[in-house]
Amino acid sequence: MPKPSQEDQDFFQRIIGSAGYGNHLAKHFSIYDIDEIPQEDDKGYRRVDGFKISFEGVVTEDMSNLSGNMHGAAYSWIIDTCSSAALIAIHTPTFWGLPDFAGVTLTMELQCLNPAPINTKLLIEVEIVKCSVRLSNLRCDIKDFSTGKIFATGTHLKMWKGPKPEKDQTQAKL
Repeated sequence: MPKPSQEDQDFFQRIIGSAGYGNHLAKHFSIYDIDEIPQEDDKGYRRVDGFKISFEGVVTEDMSNLSGNMHGAAYSWIIDTCSSAALIAIHTPTFWGLPDFAGVTLTMELQCLNPAPINTKLLIEVEIVKCSVRLSNLRCDIKDFSTGKIFATGTHLKMWKGPKPEKDQTQAKL
């Protein structure tokens, strides 16, 4: 895997830092590793099944619960944000791009397996399991960066509407 460039990091920060909900958490995460982005075909699509990207981050107090461990909502935010970032990384104007950048969530499933204490360094591994022009199924594991211990795992199913077709200029006559 090639290491992410500073341009990749800056783009990631701009996207998640402007996403609205949880944008204050963006500064605690960065791209760790990224697969080479597949070439576009003649329609502007990419074959991205199996594409992987990973992130590093740290559990902060504003992500924690009363026990001093990562809150379930923070796990959800990470899965949503990082799996969406994988789709943004592979987008084209005709494939998972604007107007609904990275699509919308249909379902997201999360399993919290172990507590992640405040100040734990995280490794977040995302894989695009299956991606078509309209649907994408993603998997995300949140692990201890040093030991590989899994704190949480989840899946994310997203839908992309794509660009709006130009309206037919033909007027019906009554």
